[in-house]
Amino acid sequence: MWKDFGFTKNLYDTHPISGNARGERLLVGRDKELKGLKNRITGFKTVTTIEGPNGVGKTSFVMVGGFQLENQSKGMGKSSILLLPEPFQLTLEDSALDFKRKVYAAIASHFIENEKTLRSQLDLQFGLSPLEAWLENPIFLNGSASAAGFSLGGGKAANESSGFDLHGFFALVDRLLKSAFDDEGGILCVVDNLEILNTSQVARQRLEELRDDLFAKHGIKWVVCGARGIVRSVASSQRLQGRLQEPIEITPLSADAIQDLVQTRVREFRLRDDAIPPVGPRSFNHAFHVLNENLRDTLKFCGDFSLWLSDSNQANHDEEILDELFEIWLADQSEAYMAAVNVPPRAWKLFDDICEQGGSISPSDHEEFGFNSSQNMRGQVQKLEQADLVVSELSDTDHRRKTVSVVAKGWLLRHHRSGYVKREE
Repeated sequence: MWKDFGFTKNLYDTHPISGNARGERLLVGRDKELKGLKNRITGFKTVTTIEGPNGVGKTSFVMVGGFQLENQSKGMGKSSILLLPEPFQLTLEDSALDFKRKVYAAIASHFIENEKTLRSQLDLQFGLSPLEAWLENPIFLNGSASAAGFSLGGGKAANESSGFDLHGFFALVDRLLKSAFDDEGGILCVVDNLEILNTSQVARQRLEELRDDLFAKHGIKWVVCGARGIVRSVASSQRLQGRLQEPIEITPLSADAIQDLVQTRVREFRLRDDAIPPVGPRSFNHAFHVLNENLRDTLKFCGDFSLWLSDSNQANHDEEILDELFEIWLADQSEAYMAAVNVPPRAWKLFDDICEQGGSISPSDHEEFGFNSSQNMRGQVQKLEQADLVVSELSDTDHRRKTVSVVAKGWLLRHHRSGYVKREE
Protein backbone atom coordinates (compact mmCIF):
# COMPACT_ATOMS: atom_id res chain seq x y z
CA MET A 1 0.00 0.00 0.00
CA TRP A 2 2.78 2.46 0.86
CA LYS A 3 4.27 2.08 -2.60
CA ASP A 4 0.98 3.38 -3.99
CA PHE A 5 1.63 6.57 -2.04
CA GLY A 6 5.24 6.66 -3.26
CA PHE A 7 6.98 5.47 -0.08
CA THR A 8 8.94 2.40 0.92
CA LYS A 9 7.21 1.84 4.27
CA ASN A 10 4.78 3.19 6.86
CA LEU A 11 5.54 6.85 7.52
CA TYR A 12 3.56 6.72 10.76
CA ASP A 13 4.95 3.64 12.47
CA THR A 14 4.18 3.86 16.20
CA HIS A 15 7.11 1.68 17.27
CA PRO A 16 10.04 3.50 18.88
CA ILE A 17 12.83 4.65 16.60
CA SER A 18 15.77 2.24 16.64
CA GLY A 19 19.22 3.16 17.86
CA ASN A 20 20.89 3.25 14.46
CA ALA A 21 21.82 5.70 11.69
CA ARG A 22 18.28 5.86 10.34
CA GLY A 23 16.89 6.44 13.82
CA GLU A 24 19.35 9.29 14.28
CA ARG A 25 18.07 10.90 11.08
CA LEU A 26 14.44 10.45 12.08
CA LEU A 27 14.71 11.88 15.58
CA VAL A 28 13.93 15.60 15.56
CA GLY A 29 13.61 18.37 18.10
CA ARG A 30 15.65 16.71 20.87
CA ASP A 31 19.15 18.19 20.51
CA LYS A 32 19.16 19.85 23.94
CA GLU A 33 17.83 16.76 25.70
CA LEU A 34 20.32 14.51 23.85
CA LYS A 35 23.21 16.59 25.12
CA GLY A 36 21.90 16.28 28.68
CA LEU A 37 21.39 12.53 28.33
CA LYS A 38 24.91 11.92 27.04
CA ASN A 39 26.46 14.12 29.73
CA ARG A 40 24.70 12.11 32.43
CA ILE A 41 25.64 8.72 31.00
CA THR A 42 29.31 9.55 30.46
CA GLY A 43 29.89 11.89 33.39
CA PHE A 44 28.36 9.88 36.25
CA LYS A 45 28.27 6.30 37.51
CA THR A 46 24.71 6.69 38.81
CA VAL A 47 21.54 5.60 36.97
CA THR A 48 20.26 8.10 34.40
CA THR A 49 16.49 8.57 34.59
CA ILE A 50 13.93 9.87 32.08
CA GLU A 51 10.41 11.11 32.86
CA GLY A 52 7.71 12.16 30.41
CA PRO A 53 4.11 11.58 29.32
CA ASN A 54 3.09 8.34 27.65
CA GLY A 55 3.63 8.53 23.91
CA VAL A 56 6.03 11.49 24.01
CA GLY A 57 8.93 9.54 22.45
CA LYS A 58 11.15 8.68 25.44
CA THR A 59 12.29 5.31 24.12
CA SER A 60 13.23 6.70 20.70
CA PHE A 61 15.14 9.52 22.37
CA VAL A 62 17.15 7.19 24.62
CA MET A 63 17.96 4.67 21.90
CA VAL A 64 19.22 7.36 19.52
CA GLY A 65 21.26 8.94 22.33
CA GLY A 66 22.82 5.55 23.07
CA PHE A 67 23.64 5.05 19.40
CA GLN A 68 25.33 8.44 19.24
CA LEU A 69 27.41 7.63 22.30
CA GLU A 70 28.45 4.30 20.79
CA ASN A 71 29.57 6.04 17.61
CA GLN A 72 31.37 8.82 19.45
CA SER A 73 33.26 6.36 21.65
CA LYS A 74 34.55 4.14 18.83
CA GLY A 75 38.31 3.93 19.01
CA MET A 76 38.34 4.57 22.76
CA GLY A 77 39.03 0.92 23.58
CA LYS A 78 37.90 -0.08 27.04
CA SER A 79 36.34 3.35 27.54
CA SER A 80 33.85 2.63 24.75
CA ILE A 81 30.10 2.68 25.32
CA LEU A 82 27.98 0.03 23.61
CA LEU A 83 24.22 0.19 23.22
CA LEU A 84 22.19 -2.93 23.96
CA PRO A 85 19.67 -2.66 21.11
CA GLU A 86 16.50 -3.78 22.94
CA PRO A 87 15.15 -2.17 26.13
CA PHE A 88 14.09 -4.22 29.16
CA GLN A 89 10.88 -4.02 31.15
CA LEU A 90 10.40 -4.79 34.81
CA THR A 91 7.24 -6.79 35.36
CA LEU A 92 5.23 -7.73 38.41
CA GLU A 93 6.09 -11.39 37.75
CA ASP A 94 9.87 -10.96 37.57
CA SER A 95 11.99 -11.35 40.67
CA ALA A 96 15.33 -9.56 40.89
CA LEU A 97 17.00 -12.85 39.94
CA ASP A 98 14.73 -13.28 36.90
CA PHE A 99 15.56 -9.78 35.72
CA LYS A 100 19.30 -10.25 36.24
CA ARG A 101 19.15 -13.45 34.23
CA LYS A 102 17.49 -11.64 31.31
CA VAL A 103 20.00 -8.80 31.43
CA TYR A 104 23.06 -11.06 31.56
CA ALA A 105 21.70 -13.33 28.84
CA ALA A 106 21.12 -10.30 26.59
CA ILE A 107 24.64 -8.97 27.24
CA ALA A 108 26.25 -12.34 26.54
CA SER A 109 24.20 -12.79 23.39
CA HIS A 110 25.12 -9.32 22.13
CA PHE A 111 28.84 -10.02 22.53
CA ILE A 112 28.57 -13.40 20.83
CA GLU A 113 26.55 -12.07 17.88
CA ASN A 114 28.95 -9.13 17.35
CA GLU A 115 32.18 -10.82 18.44
CA LYS A 116 34.37 -9.87 15.48
CA THR A 117 33.47 -6.18 15.61
CA LEU A 118 33.68 -5.95 19.39
CA ARG A 119 37.08 -7.65 19.56
CA SER A 120 38.57 -5.05 17.25
CA GLN A 121 36.80 -2.20 19.00
CA LEU A 122 37.50 -3.19 22.62
CA ASP A 123 40.73 -5.18 22.36
CA LEU A 124 38.74 -7.87 24.15
CA GLN A 125 40.99 -10.46 25.80
CA PHE A 126 38.25 -12.90 26.74
CA GLY A 127 37.08 -16.17 25.21
CA LEU A 128 33.35 -16.26 24.48
CA SER A 129 33.03 -20.01 23.89
CA PRO A 130 32.11 -20.80 27.54
CA LEU A 131 29.27 -18.27 27.38
CA GLU A 132 28.10 -19.59 24.04
CA ALA A 133 28.08 -23.14 25.39
CA TRP A 134 26.10 -22.02 28.40
CA LEU A 135 23.51 -20.25 26.30
CA GLU A 136 23.10 -23.33 24.16
CA ASN A 137 22.33 -25.31 27.35
CA PRO A 138 20.28 -22.84 29.40
CA ILE A 139 19.23 -23.65 32.95
CA PHE A 140 16.53 -21.11 33.35
CA LEU A 141 14.76 -23.18 36.02
CA ASN A 142 13.31 -25.37 33.26
CA GLY A 143 11.14 -22.41 32.32
CA SER A 144 11.28 -20.05 29.42
CA ALA A 145 12.42 -16.50 28.90
CA SER A 146 13.46 -14.23 26.11
CA ALA A 147 15.92 -11.43 25.92
CA ALA A 148 17.16 -9.05 23.28
CA GLY A 149 17.78 -11.09 20.21
CA PHE A 150 17.49 -14.70 21.28
CA SER A 151 15.06 -17.06 22.95
CA LEU A 152 15.54 -19.37 25.88
CA GLY A 153 13.34 -22.40 25.42
CA GLY A 154 11.54 -24.17 28.21
CA GLY A 155 12.09 -27.72 29.35
CA LYS A 156 15.89 -27.83 29.08
CA ALA A 157 17.92 -29.05 32.00
CA ALA A 158 21.44 -27.90 32.83
CA ASN A 159 24.39 -29.41 31.07
CA GLU A 160 25.74 -31.11 34.19
CA SER A 161 29.06 -32.04 32.58
CA SER A 162 29.84 -28.40 31.91
CA GLY A 163 29.86 -27.56 35.59
CA PHE A 164 27.74 -24.47 34.93
CA ASP A 165 25.10 -23.18 37.24
CA LEU A 166 23.29 -19.87 37.20
CA HIS A 167 25.77 -18.12 39.45
CA GLY A 168 28.59 -19.52 37.35
CA PHE A 169 26.99 -17.89 34.32
CA PHE A 170 26.73 -14.58 36.17
CA ALA A 171 30.41 -14.83 37.12
CA LEU A 172 31.38 -15.41 33.50
CA VAL A 173 29.48 -12.32 32.35
CA ASP A 174 31.07 -10.28 35.16
CA ARG A 175 34.51 -11.38 33.96
CA LEU A 176 33.55 -10.46 30.40
CA LEU A 177 32.51 -6.96 31.47
CA LYS A 178 35.71 -6.44 33.46
CA SER A 179 37.76 -7.57 30.48
CA ALA A 180 35.83 -5.36 28.05
CA PHE A 181 35.54 -2.06 29.91
CA ASP A 182 37.39 0.26 32.24
CA ASP A 183 35.64 2.54 34.74
CA GLU A 184 34.53 4.95 31.99
CA GLY A 185 33.11 2.43 29.51
CA GLY A 186 30.22 0.04 29.60
CA ILE A 187 27.24 -1.49 27.85
CA LEU A 188 24.17 0.75 28.00
CA CYS A 189 21.02 -1.00 29.24
CA VAL A 190 17.61 0.68 29.20
CA VAL A 191 14.68 -0.10 31.51
CA ASP A 192 11.57 1.15 29.75
CA ASN A 193 7.95 1.75 30.78
CA LEU A 194 8.53 1.67 34.52
CA GLU A 195 4.89 2.74 34.97
CA ILE A 196 3.65 -0.74 34.04
CA LEU A 197 4.45 -1.72 37.64
CA ASN A 198 1.29 0.33 38.47
CA THR A 199 2.49 2.11 41.61
CA SER A 200 5.56 3.96 42.77
CA GLN A 201 5.74 1.66 45.78
CA VAL A 202 6.17 -1.44 43.62
CA ALA A 203 8.59 0.32 41.26
CA ARG A 204 10.64 1.56 44.20
CA GLN A 205 10.82 -1.94 45.67
CA ARG A 206 11.95 -3.45 42.34
CA LEU A 207 14.67 -0.85 41.83
CA GLU A 208 15.85 -1.10 45.43
CA GLU A 209 16.32 -4.84 44.89
CA LEU A 210 18.63 -4.04 41.97
CA ARG A 211 20.51 -1.21 43.69
CA ASP A 212 23.47 -3.08 45.15
CA ASP A 213 23.78 -5.65 42.39
CA LEU A 214 22.91 -4.73 38.81
CA PHE A 215 23.02 -0.98 39.31
CA ALA A 216 26.51 -1.23 40.80
CA LYS A 217 28.04 -3.60 38.24
CA HIS A 218 31.29 -2.73 36.53
CA GLY A 219 30.73 -2.34 32.79
CA ILE A 220 26.95 -1.70 32.82
CA LYS A 221 25.42 1.75 32.43
CA TRP A 222 21.72 2.21 33.10
CA VAL A 223 18.90 4.44 31.88
CA VAL A 224 15.44 4.07 33.48
CA CYS A 225 12.38 5.57 31.73
CA GLY A 226 8.86 6.07 33.00
CA ALA A 227 5.68 8.12 32.79
CA ARG A 228 3.05 9.61 35.12
CA GLY A 229 5.61 10.88 37.62
CA ILE A 230 6.68 7.39 38.68
CA VAL A 231 10.41 7.92 38.01
CA ARG A 232 10.51 11.17 39.97
CA SER A 233 8.71 9.47 42.85
CA VAL A 234 11.09 6.50 42.83
CA ALA A 235 14.17 8.72 42.59
CA SER A 236 13.18 10.38 45.87
CA SER A 237 13.43 7.06 47.75
CA GLN A 238 15.94 7.22 50.62
CA ARG A 239 17.55 3.93 49.57
CA LEU A 240 17.87 5.06 45.94
CA GLN A 241 19.13 8.57 46.56
CA GLY A 242 22.69 8.79 45.37
CA ARG A 243 22.10 5.93 42.90
CA LEU A 244 19.40 7.48 40.69
CA GLN A 245 19.86 10.88 39.08
CA GLU A 246 17.12 13.50 38.93
CA PRO A 247 15.02 12.75 35.83
CA ILE A 248 15.44 14.44 32.48
CA GLU A 249 11.97 15.76 31.65
CA ILE A 250 10.86 14.97 28.08
CA THR A 251 8.04 17.28 26.95
CA PRO A 252 5.94 17.18 23.75
CA LEU A 253 7.57 18.34 20.54
CA SER A 254 7.16 21.94 19.40
CA ALA A 255 5.13 22.86 16.32
CA ASP A 256 8.35 23.45 14.34
CA ALA A 257 9.67 20.02 15.33
CA ILE A 258 6.39 18.38 14.28
CA GLN A 259 6.80 19.82 10.80
CA ASP A 260 10.40 18.57 10.70
CA LEU A 261 9.26 15.13 11.86
CA VAL A 262 6.91 14.67 8.91
CA GLN A 263 9.31 16.13 6.37
CA THR A 264 12.18 13.99 7.65
CA ARG A 265 10.12 10.80 7.32
CA VAL A 266 9.05 11.82 3.82
CA ARG A 267 12.70 12.31 2.76
CA GLU A 268 13.76 9.05 4.39
CA PHE A 269 11.11 6.78 2.88
CA ARG A 270 9.97 8.32 -0.43
CA LEU A 271 10.43 6.38 -3.66
CA ARG A 272 10.09 9.43 -5.88
CA ASP A 273 10.65 13.15 -5.44
CA ASP A 274 7.01 14.08 -6.04
CA ALA A 275 5.57 11.65 -3.46
CA ILE A 276 2.94 13.33 -1.25
CA PRO A 277 2.43 11.96 2.29
CA PRO A 278 -1.14 10.92 3.18
CA VAL A 279 -0.91 13.17 6.25
CA GLY A 280 1.29 16.18 5.66
CA PRO A 281 2.74 18.60 8.23
CA ARG A 282 -0.43 20.73 8.42
CA SER A 283 -2.80 17.84 9.15
CA PHE A 284 -0.28 16.05 11.37
CA ASN A 285 0.08 19.15 13.50
CA HIS A 286 -3.72 19.45 13.71
CA ALA A 287 -4.08 15.84 14.90
CA PHE A 288 -1.18 16.28 17.32
CA HIS A 289 -3.00 19.11 19.09
CA VAL A 290 -6.40 17.39 18.99
CA LEU A 291 -4.80 14.38 20.69
CA ASN A 292 -3.21 16.50 23.43
CA GLU A 293 0.29 16.37 21.91
CA ASN A 294 0.64 12.60 22.22
CA LEU A 295 3.00 11.63 19.41
CA ARG A 296 2.27 7.90 19.49
CA ASP A 297 -1.51 8.45 19.30
CA THR A 298 -1.03 10.95 16.47
CA LEU A 299 1.06 8.50 14.46
CA LYS A 300 -1.57 5.81 15.03
CA PHE A 301 -4.44 7.96 13.74
CA CYS A 302 -2.39 9.12 10.76
CA GLY A 303 -1.69 5.50 9.90
CA ASP A 304 -5.40 4.67 10.19
CA PHE A 305 -6.27 7.53 7.83
CA SER A 306 -3.66 6.31 5.33
CA LEU A 307 -5.25 2.87 5.40
CA TRP A 308 -8.68 4.42 4.82
CA LEU A 309 -7.34 6.32 1.80
CA SER A 310 -5.87 3.13 0.38
CA ASP A 311 -9.00 1.05 1.02
CA SER A 312 -11.17 3.69 -0.68
CA ASN A 313 -8.77 4.12 -3.63
CA GLN A 314 -7.95 7.73 -2.80
CA ALA A 315 -4.17 7.55 -2.67
CA ASN A 316 -3.58 10.04 -5.48
CA HIS A 317 -4.51 13.53 -4.31
CA ASP A 318 -2.68 16.78 -3.88
CA GLU A 319 -1.77 18.03 -0.40
CA GLU A 320 -4.68 20.45 -0.09
CA ILE A 321 -7.30 17.82 -0.86
CA LEU A 322 -5.62 15.36 1.51
CA ASP A 323 -5.78 17.97 4.29
CA GLU A 324 -9.51 18.42 3.66
CA LEU A 325 -10.11 14.67 3.57
CA PHE A 326 -8.19 14.19 6.80
CA GLU A 327 -10.27 16.77 8.63
CA ILE A 328 -13.48 15.16 7.37
CA TRP A 329 -12.22 11.69 8.30
CA LEU A 330 -11.20 12.82 11.80
CA ALA A 331 -14.65 14.34 12.32
CA ASP A 332 -16.28 11.12 11.10
CA GLN A 333 -14.16 9.12 13.56
CA SER A 334 -15.18 11.31 16.47
CA GLU A 335 -18.86 11.18 15.48
CA ALA A 336 -18.71 7.40 15.28
CA TYR A 337 -17.14 7.27 18.75
CA MET A 338 -19.75 9.69 20.05
CA ALA A 339 -22.61 7.57 18.76
CA ALA A 340 -21.21 4.52 20.54
CA VAL A 341 -20.88 6.00 24.03
CA ASN A 342 -23.56 6.42 26.67
CA VAL A 343 -22.36 8.98 29.21
CA PRO A 344 -24.76 10.87 31.53
CA PRO A 345 -24.58 14.68 31.75
CA ARG A 346 -22.80 14.78 35.14
CA ALA A 347 -20.06 12.50 33.85
CA TRP A 348 -19.70 14.65 30.71
CA LYS A 349 -19.32 17.72 32.92
CA LEU A 350 -16.53 15.98 34.84
CA PHE A 351 -14.92 14.88 31.57
CA ASP A 352 -14.88 18.44 30.26
CA ASP A 353 -13.40 19.64 33.55
CA ILE A 354 -10.63 17.03 33.36
CA CYS A 355 -9.78 18.18 29.84
CA GLU A 356 -9.69 21.79 30.99
CA GLN A 357 -7.20 20.76 33.67
CA GLY A 358 -4.86 19.35 31.03
CA GLY A 359 -6.22 15.81 30.94
CA SER A 360 -5.11 14.46 34.31
CA ILE A 361 -6.59 14.93 37.81
CA SER A 362 -6.65 13.31 41.23
CA PRO A 363 -9.97 12.30 42.87
CA SER A 364 -8.56 13.65 46.13
CA ASP A 365 -9.30 17.08 44.63
CA HIS A 366 -13.00 16.21 44.34
CA GLU A 367 -14.22 19.50 45.82
CA GLU A 368 -12.70 21.43 42.92
CA PHE A 369 -15.00 19.49 40.60
CA GLY A 370 -18.20 19.95 42.61
CA PHE A 371 -18.27 16.64 44.52
CA ASN A 372 -18.69 16.35 48.28
CA SER A 373 -16.52 13.20 48.46
CA SER A 374 -14.01 11.28 46.38
CA GLN A 375 -16.40 8.33 46.52
CA ASN A 376 -19.10 10.32 44.70
CA MET A 377 -16.57 11.45 42.15
CA ARG A 378 -15.35 7.89 41.57
CA GLY A 379 -18.85 6.90 40.49
CA GLN A 380 -18.71 9.39 37.62
CA VAL A 381 -15.12 8.42 36.80
CA GLN A 382 -16.26 4.83 36.48
CA LYS A 383 -18.83 5.85 33.85
CA LEU A 384 -16.08 7.55 31.87
CA GLU A 385 -13.86 4.49 32.19
CA GLN A 386 -16.66 2.27 30.91
CA ALA A 387 -16.90 4.51 27.86
CA ASP A 388 -13.08 4.20 27.34
CA LEU A 389 -12.59 7.94 27.70
CA VAL A 390 -10.24 7.89 30.73
CA VAL A 391 -7.96 5.51 32.59
CA SER A 392 -7.12 5.46 36.30
CA GLU A 393 -3.96 4.49 38.16
CA LEU A 394 -3.81 3.03 41.65
CA SER A 395 -2.58 4.71 44.80
CA ASP A 396 0.64 3.51 46.36
CA THR A 397 -0.91 2.89 49.76
CA ASP A 398 -4.63 2.23 49.86
CA HIS A 399 -5.26 1.11 46.24
CA ARG A 400 -7.91 3.75 45.75
CA ARG A 401 -7.97 5.63 42.49
CA LYS A 402 -5.13 8.12 42.38
CA THR A 403 -4.85 9.68 38.93
CA VAL A 404 -7.48 9.94 36.20
CA SER A 405 -6.16 10.61 32.68
CA VAL A 406 -7.92 11.20 29.35
CA VAL A 407 -7.02 8.72 26.59
CA ALA A 408 -6.87 9.24 22.80
CA LYS A 409 -10.54 8.39 22.23
CA GLY A 410 -11.46 10.89 24.92
CA TRP A 411 -9.43 13.67 23.30
CA LEU A 412 -11.08 12.97 19.97
CA LEU A 413 -14.50 13.26 21.59
CA ARG A 414 -13.37 16.46 23.26
CA HIS A 415 -12.64 17.73 19.75
CA HIS A 416 -16.19 16.74 18.74
CA ARG A 417 -17.80 18.33 21.79
CA SER A 418 -15.89 21.57 21.30
CA GLY A 419 -17.44 21.98 17.86
CA TYR A 420 -14.41 20.89 15.82
CA VAL A 421 -12.30 23.90 16.72
CA LYS A 422 -9.97 24.52 13.80
CA ARG A 423 -6.22 24.46 14.16
CA GLU A 424 -4.37 27.74 14.19
CA GLU A 425 -2.94 28.57 10.79
